[in-house]
Amino acid sequence: MLLSIEVCPTNKSDVLFLQCVIDICFRKIFNVKSKEVGHECETEFGVFLVSDIIDIRKRKFLVKYDLSDNLLRQLCKNGNEMC
Repeated sequence: MLLSIEVCPTNKSDVLFLQCVIDICFRKIFNVKSKEVGHECETEFGVFLVSDIIDIRKRKFLVKYDLSDNLLRQLCKNGNEMC
């Protein structure tokens, strides 16, 4: 569900929707109705907030992109007007 999310433009409602889906899945898996217990299950299983996952992946993506030998990146980095 979060595959390649770092390259997609996301707004606050997208992030909240994805987090809601994860929360509902955990509550169904563990058969609980409480949001707090669902969040505790997520924490115990090492599931981060969707906003944190996007931030971490976006940072990694930008670092790798900056280090790449991509011709378009090099043109943009050199101040080309086409970018």
